[in-house]
Amino acid sequence: MEKEKLYMNQLTRQKLYKLFGIKRVQTLASLDNWLERGKATSLNEKELLIAKTFQEILIKNIEDWTENELSLGFIGPILNMIDFKIPYQLNFFTQRPLAATVGDYEIIGKPDGLVAGGSAEPEAPYFNFHEYKRDVDSSGDPAGQNLAAMLVGQALNEKEDLIYGCYVVGRNWYFMVLQGKEFTISKDYSAVHDDDLQVIVQTLKALRQILVDKLAVI
Repeated sequence: MEKEKLYMNQLTRQKLYKLFGIKRVQTLASLDNWLERGKATSLNEKELLIAKTFQEILIKNIEDWTENELSLGFIGPILNMIDFKIPYQLNFFTQRPLAATVGDYEIIGKPDGLVAGGSAEPEAPYFNFHEYKRDVDSSGDPAGQNLAAMLVGQALNEKEDLIYGCYVVGRNWYFMVLQGKEFTISKDYSAVHDDDLQVIVQTLKALRQILVDKLAVI
């Protein structure tokens, strides 16, 4: 019997709670460790310069940008600065079809961003990224949509049930992890504030090293 299809861009946290029994918790050690590792990660002069350059562009445009303009004008350059590609082992992908059976349903969609094993095609996902232009409104739940993609990542990753994630609402970045049936979300980090911008870049850079460490033991 064919599984009922669920589309990532239509899912909310509330629906995911009901269908899959996941729950939000206040803290998870895996998120705390990720953020702490970020704080201990140093940025070089080039990384700081790139971040500041695109922050200035963001500040001038944030009130007017569409979702695609935000992606191309700020989010993309920040993510590309990290350079997640490790030949034949890891890469950053955008808008790639992603699907998996989770419980009694098939969840399908095209995440805005995905760090996964593989080189030309995504394999086992480790990190999902979702961007959203405005505050949460009738158009959807960005955290829920990102969480849906993380559930798919968890289903596709046979050796790891800890999935990392991040979503953006305008200028604000939120980091999250899904581990087993539990997930948690960080406080917001505003990319227009210097200290928060540094945390954002440090956290992404720390993620790369975390994934490199994982690959070394798989």
